[in-house]
Amino acid sequence: MEEQKEISFRIYRYNPHFDKKPYYDNIRITLEKGITVLRALNFIKENIDSKLTFRAFCQAGICGSCGLKINGVSKLACMTQVFKELEDSKEENVILIEPLNNFTIMRDLVVDMDPLVEKLKYYYSWVNPKMPVHELGKKEYLISEEKFQEYDQATDCILCASCVSECLMMEVNPNYISPAVLLKSYRMNVDERDSMQKTRLKKVTSDGGVWDCTHCYKCVEHCVKNIDIMKGIQGLRNSGMKTVSKRSEGAKHAKAFITDIKRKGRLVEFTLITRTLGFIKPIFMLPMMIKMLLRRRVPPPSFMMSEIPRIEKVRKIFRKLKKKNF
Repeated sequence: MEEQKEISFRIYRYNPHFDKKPYYDNIRITLEKGITVLRALNFIKENIDSKLTFRAFCQAGICGSCGLKINGVSKLACMTQVFKELEDSKEENVILIEPLNNFTIMRDLVVDMDPLVEKLKYYYSWVNPKMPVHELGKKEYLISEEKFQEYDQATDCILCASCVSECLMMEVNPNYISPAVLLKSYRMNVDERDSMQKTRLKKVTSDGGVWDCTHCYKCVEHCVKNIDIMKGIQGLRNSGMKTVSKRSEGAKHAKAFITDIKRKGRLVEFTLITRTLGFIKPIFMLPMMIKMLLRRRVPPPSFMMSEIPRIEKVRKIFRKLKKKNF
């Protein structure tokens, strides 16, 4: 006989038509080992509380509909084992179920995905074929295996939005493009059948785009398909540096970093603002700069900073990257 346990599901509840504020509902059920969180939620809805609202469809980790926060981490409910989650629960035999972060909650565990869909539209998250319209459907548009491997992993994205839920920049700026859309943009831009690379890159490298990523790696850590999203983000940055955004603030910021590391092996923060923003915009930052000066938090100028030990090894790495046209 399979192992069984009585488990308490602490579920986030909120119906904007009736509830003044959200609350948590504790529902205890007995489950056997091997049951997923989604099957448990289905059991609760079918046998205990038919008003419980959540999204689900394929139940096989393909559609991405059942993205939730389980014990504080964004996951797919259909791929998450109840007994496995109990190992990480803060309270014994209690599993916390909440809606995804960084989205407006519509009801219970259902969030409004429309803003994400609108971003996918805005950043042209589809292949616009180079092939003339009258040729479409008449023959295959073949690409090499080598070229396909560049974005093969990115095609595994199911838009479950777990990466969006965990993204720290999304918490600060809801208008940020989001890691999911950046990955889609990379996937489309690398596809040699696409004709909108420059147009898409121009949008992706604008304000709120790829340069706003803080490299927290939360998206990679919590991707349910184990996609290296940062590889796509870095790919977009590299393309942007080479094409449309050489004069953008993000590109200037990245170039300043590279220059400093190459010269001294450390960042020269004293001039970083002016090299990135020019000399006019920093004027509006004077109050903050004065506070830093009074607190003796102003970094030293370049001539006061020495090179790090073994700087020549760092420069050797740069020379190798240059040969590879990186």
